[in-house]
This record gives sequence, structure tokens and C-alpha cells, in this order.
Amino acid sequence: MTEKQKVFDYLKHGFTQDQVLLRVRPQHKKSVEMVYELYDKPANQPDHRFVTVTEVYRWGEGYAEGDRLDRAQDFVNNNLLDFDITVGHGPELDDLIAIYYDYSGDHKWTEEEKRKFQGRWENGEPDDEDGRSGASWLYDVQDEWQVEIETLYIHGPYRLDIVDKDEYNKVYIEDYKPTEEEDDG
Repeated sequence: MTEKQKVFDYLKHGFTQDQVLLRVRPQHKKSVEMVYELYDKPANQPDHRFVTVTEVYRWGEGYAEGDRLDRAQDFVNNNLLDFDITVGHGPELDDLIAIYYDYSGDHKWTEEEKRKFQGRWENGEPDDEDGRSGASWLYDVQDEWQVEIETLYIHGPYRLDIVDKDEYNKVYIEDYKPTEEEDDG
């Protein structure tokens, strides 16, 4: 398909690439992971600690910029995709089913420190009257941990929708099926 044909195809559906996002959802349950890599001190300081928290969700969605429509077949051909959670309308995570912790760093984590961290992550601070836990606790309550990396992973196969970048839940093409590009070689 030529560039001109692609633009025409998009316009007949009422959008251009810069007006849309590609919304990606798994087709199977338990296929969404939110991963936080945290540290208490930079790695060049002694006694630094790291922890990776992986939350597994029954359902969720991620977004990619509209310019990825030219490479939408890549979404179909991959079994695991990662998403920048600042793109789109948010990951829309639903039904937390498991949390995994991986501890590392110069400082050897004691069992008591692990229990305390896990308790705060899962239940929040005892004196927080709003009871914020997980990412809410991380960003709104505590001040010890810094976020190194925060990534959404979705395991395939996927369902793709083309949605409006600005207007939430405005769908241009539901269950979008990208076609394989013809080989010009």
C-alpha cells in the first residue's frame, strides 16, 4: 500500500495518524503486568537497595502513538509488548491477581525489611487515613523510594482498536486487523 493509499484509508475513517492512538488489549486473562523498578539510593552510594515489583492483572490496556499504525503488524507478530504508561489514557488495569517482589542491591535485605516493604506496598502506611497502597502509596505517601523504570507489559495475542487521542472512548475502528505489507523486493 502506498503512502497516499494509507492516508486516504485513514481519512475515510475520519482521522489522521496524529489524531489517534492504538489501544492494545490482551485476548486472554492474566496477560497484563505492571512492573516498577525502585531504588532507595543511587547505585553508586553504599548500602543501596533495589526492588522490582511486578503486579499481575486479569485485564488491562496499553496505548501506542498513532504513527505506529504503519507498523501495526508488529503488534500481531510479537508475544510480549511493553508500553510507556504516559502515552494515551492510562493503562486501565483491572483485577489485581498477584504481586511478585525481587530484591537486590548492595544492602542485603533482611526478612523483616522485606515484610515491611511488602506490607506498605500491599496495605499502605498505617497512619494514612486514605489507605493508599501500591502505586498510590509509592507516589503520594512515602518518600524513601524512587522510580527507576515503570513499564506496562501485555502478553499476546492482542486485540487492537484505533481510538481518539484526546476524546476518551471515541473509537474509530474497533478490533482493527492490520494487513501484512506487500514485499516490494
